[in-house]
Amino acid sequence: MVLIIVTFLLVLLVLLYKYAMDPYRTFEERGVAYSKPKPFLGNLNVRVLLGRKSFLKHIIEQNIALRHHKIYGFYNLREPFFILHDAELIKRVGIQDFEHFINHRPMIPETGETIFSKSLNGLKDDKWREMRNTLTPSFTGSKLKAMFELINECSIEGVRYIEAELVKANKGEIDLEMKDYFGRFANDVIASASFGIKVNSFVDKNNQFYTLASSVMHFSFLSLIKVILYGIMPRVMKALRVKLFNGKKIDYFCSLVFDTMKYRKEHNIIRPDVIHLLMEAKRQYQQNETLDSSTKHAEFNDEDLLAQCLLIFLVGFEVMSASLCFLTYELCRNPDVQAKLYEEISAVEQELQGKPLSYNMLAKMKYMDLVICEALRMWPPAFSLDRMCGKDIDMYDENRELLAKFRKGDIIQIPIIALQRDPHNFPEPEVFKPERFLDENRANIKPFTYLPFGVGPRSCIGNRMALMEIKSIIYHLISKFELLPTEKTVKNMLESLKGFHMQPKEKFWLKLVPRKLD
Repeated sequence: MVLIIVTFLLVLLVLLYKYAMDPYRTFEERGVAYSKPKPFLGNLNVRVLLGRKSFLKHIIEQNIALRHHKIYGFYNLREPFFILHDAELIKRVGIQDFEHFINHRPMIPETGETIFSKSLNGLKDDKWREMRNTLTPSFTGSKLKAMFELINECSIEGVRYIEAELVKANKGEIDLEMKDYFGRFANDVIASASFGIKVNSFVDKNNQFYTLASSVMHFSFLSLIKVILYGIMPRVMKALRVKLFNGKKIDYFCSLVFDTMKYRKEHNIIRPDVIHLLMEAKRQYQQNETLDSSTKHAEFNDEDLLAQCLLIFLVGFEVMSASLCFLTYELCRNPDVQAKLYEEISAVEQELQGKPLSYNMLAKMKYMDLVICEALRMWPPAFSLDRMCGKDIDMYDENRELLAKFRKGDIIQIPIIALQRDPHNFPEPEVFKPERFLDENRANIKPFTYLPFGVGPRSCIGNRMALMEIKSIIYHLISKFELLPTEKTVKNMLESLKGFHMQPKEKFWLKLVPRKLD
């Protein structure tokens, strides 16, 4: 009996080991360089999973170790990723051979939460193409210009909150945790400009929209375990119908969108926000649908509209607040840059002569553009982007030398953070230099090495809206306050980031001092 049990356990261990190591033959069979993987974990660092090391730093280190290869492999748990380090390959995948790489890898595991698969990020092939063409007119400069006042109002409310806190403190300065601050700003912008409701999370700190938004975006240890298990045993997790998001909380936002649309239809209300633009896009789509219905691959119903709102919410809340935190952190660490930016803002204020800030005036601020570009280089909103190979392709260079072989189902990753911090692409990558992006210096930037909003037809559709938000709040903050370090301000940001979080363990503490009026 003991022999049978021992034999059974040995067979079980052998099968488990085979299951763990079976996926790790891909790169060797394809002749792609890679680091030796660990069972189940692949090339993911244990310290990253335990929250003791930053995933961003891990990506950068992997890139340094294998940078002499145009393409190298990375096992994300049991899933092989083909990492592109060569600008020519990035151009081929992102633009020239785009028809072979149209789709993203699913943003979240396919858990039955179909609403996310209907978002622009989750749609595939012709369905994505039609939805992208339908939504693109909603994010033109003229449409964003109409939306600017909603965003600018949130920025002004954010500054008023700081001024009120300074009065309470009564000491001429205030220490502020910027992640919480910018989280409230991003929340109010999304509520107003996307969902069409007015909240002030600086005054009403526990309003329902902010409370639920924060809880949905909170990435707990349990969420990490779910993601890992989906990577190791996707079929089992899908069969068990394990969900990553709290259904009741998502239902709140669904009801909010549907109720808003219903009320506006019944009362013929027009408000220059994302919901209105999407409702107009839906109406236009349905009007045109009968013209050539034989070629239609996508539909555009209320659930499709809702999916786009939820995508904006998921991306806009965390990404926007994190980007603003990193930007203000760099301004704090680089007082000469902050001073130069303040000079430009002061010049704009004088030109306005007491009039409110406008979209057109904001667009004229060239140095602010440089500062934001450099912040997005050092701290891109997405530290990598992906494409999924839709059909087999062999890539050759102009001399008919083989560059790469990709097969249907292969997942390609472009490590944006590593490319933008590679000294071969950007000399002194750890130094904050907005002048890199001056017109006369742009020729020094290698094409396809600066990709903060992605590459090609599938780049971020909302990048101009995101930049408008950043410019608006930064304009008002820097015009009123000087940003200084405190004793709690992080000394080395990359070392302080841990796990998959875009927040240091010390948080984003800065000192804000009111500027003296001339």
